[in-house]
Amino acid sequence: GDYPTLLGCATLGVSLHTSTSGLDLPMKVLDMFGCQVPVCAIGFDCLDELVKDGVNGRVFEDAGGLADDLFDLLKGYPGEEEAMRRLEMYRRNIRGMTRWKENWEECARHLIVGDWDDRR
Repeated sequence: GDYPTLLGCATLGVSLHTSTSGLDLPMKVLDMFGCQVPVCAIGFDCLDELVKDGVNGRVFEDAGGLADDLFDLLKGYPGEEEAMRRLEMYRRNIRGMTRWKENWEECARHLIVGDWDDRR
């Protein structure tokens, strides 16, 4: 569809999602990671389960932090090699992340489904 194609055209994503419960993760970040787009995301309690600051994106606390991250990540882009290398490192780290299905099988399936699927 058009949505992944559009996201995949982005150089960098921004997530302003915050969690009142501290338990939910921003699905838009998952969408961007699925298209290998690094993310700048506002920090909250469980965000580090998804966005690893300096590994697959940046975590900021306020507007000044976002501005600093954007200037740092996009300075010299697209002409300078260092800017391209920095963003490519984030993309490479995103490609290496555990995918949803693998994570489900390893961490949650046995707790939720148990051996029900094996009885069929």
